[in-house]
Amino acid sequence: MRFALALTLFLTACSETNIPESDVYTLYSSNYPTEAGRSGVATFDLAKEPLNGMMCNEAAAMHQADFEHRKKENNWSENTKMRYWCEKGRFKK
Repeated sequence: MRFALALTLFLTACSETNIPESDVYTLYSSNYPTEAGRSGVATFDLAKEPLNGMMCNEAAAMHQADFEHRKKENNWSENTKMRYWCEKGRFKK
């Protein structure tokens, strides 16, 4: 049991790409319609920090634009909100 726990913790802490944690970015979204906080969408850990950050921010902008397009196309209420953003590091609740 202890070995399995130690192995799980070790594997969780390792990045398959050997990218330092300081180079990782995570894309988040608000939890519409529940507004219960945030959800992880994607983790960017394939390159060095500047590229991961740029790709994360571009993905956030594309997701946001898609949401706004669907909102307009479907005549959703102005109160219907969704937000996408990036934070440095791996997913955290």
